[in-house]
Amino acid sequence: MQPFRDRSDAGRVLAESLAQYAGLPEVVVLGLARGGVPVARSVADALGTTPSVLIPRRLTIPGVEEVALGAIVEGSGRIIVDTAAQHIGVPARLLERLAVMERVDLERCASLYHAGSPPPDLRGRIVLLVDDGVATGLTLRAVAHVVRRARPARLVAAVPIASRWGAQRIAREVDELSVVVTRTTVEPVSSGYENFASVSDDEILELLGQRRRRVSPTVRDISDQLGTALSQADGRLDHRERTILIPVASGAFAADLGMPSQGAFASGLMRSDHLRGLVILAHTNERDRNGFLSRYLAGRLRLGGYATLRLDLTTTSERRMNAGDVTARFEPARLTVRLAEVCDWVAREGVAGAQRTTLVGAGPTAGPAIGAAARCPGQVRAVIARGTRVDLPDPPLWPGRAAFLLIVGADKTARRQRDAFVAQLPAVAEVMRVPHTTHALEEPDAVGFVAERVVDWLDGLDRDDRKRLARNSRG
Repeated sequence: MQPFRDRSDAGRVLAESLAQYAGLPEVVVLGLARGGVPVARSVADALGTTPSVLIPRRLTIPGVEEVALGAIVEGSGRIIVDTAAQHIGVPARLLERLAVMERVDLERCASLYHAGSPPPDLRGRIVLLVDDGVATGLTLRAVAHVVRRARPARLVAAVPIASRWGAQRIAREVDELSVVVTRTTVEPVSSGYENFASVSDDEILELLGQRRRRVSPTVRDISDQLGTALSQADGRLDHRERTILIPVASGAFAADLGMPSQGAFASGLMRSDHLRGLVILAHTNERDRNGFLSRYLAGRLRLGGYATLRLDLTTTSERRMNAGDVTARFEPARLTVRLAEVCDWVAREGVAGAQRTTLVGAGPTAGPAIGAAARCPGQVRAVIARGTRVDLPDPPLWPGRAAFLLIVGADKTARRQRDAFVAQLPAVAEVMRVPHTTHALEEPDAVGFVAERVVDWLDGLDRDDRKRLARNSRG
């Protein structure tokens, strides 16, 4: 069972471990927005003081929000980089870009929550940093770095629930750490609550003792019309993916359609023409489709202005087959036809960017991506294949005028297979060798390295297209 009913309940329990600070005039309770504010309200009520708010923001790749790469905090221009970003190989320029995007909303919230009042003076005070829980501890550590600069007399971090690993990381940054429930594993904070609903701006204002925003009927009507583009919680653009089913002759394929974070889903699949294209990432099972590599690459592509479709080329009935029947669905010819059907479907349904489709295949879908491009020459502009061995359909189909990129690792045992395939490639093909990695890209820095190179390669195709158009217009 979850240890806490909701955040207010967690705050009341947490306040019992902070009883020694009750009634002390030098105590300042800082709730971390958003989820930490209801907890801080209960703590402050129990200690006989009024809570204040501090606003941090986690830096994440769209679609991989559970992995924090870094954090920023109001009042500081510094980015606190997590070890996850270093392991993935996220470049500094990408973290800077994510910080710029998050800082826009951070400054909006700071203006709203503080209502023009200066932040509390923390010098020489006892500061209690309160949040709703800790997984990796990145956010609290970033806040502690900022608050330390204000020279408090004592810095205390207090959370209802924390992982042991996250708690250990935070303990090194503060004078005291108070945790009600410590878990041996790193789990989502939400798993500790029966009710973990998002906290809205109006709720935060009410918890801080401020008046709620007054919205005119005209503004409310406009907001209702933009409901599909605005998040229910905080008004930020919704850049999450939508799970859809794609009907084909053999059944239906599950897929996740995502749009760049600068836009939002419209009522259907139609989007504006301000996209750089659609990238289809093809897989043969649900595990790979929802794996970290697929989600990270798709999220990074959306940051680059591309729509993405993460696709499983097996039907529901096929996924129920026993192991002896599974190999048939990996036949290159069958997968080629299916991927070509998907290309037809996105074009027919008007999915944004479909007229400039890039196919990405790995392992058993690498060869079919090449074959599907050959079947859809006017639509598929590029093919990206990853893997040492690429099984082509019989007879082999090449993508014609489409650009082609082969991504290979440094597997010594598979070098002969790789070199034999590379020898068959058309002269226009490019080969990206990822140093010090296997084809699975599980080594440190590999995922981030490949994602940046893929986006750069696609950007290069766009630059070439623009130059070609410019030459034609002059001619």
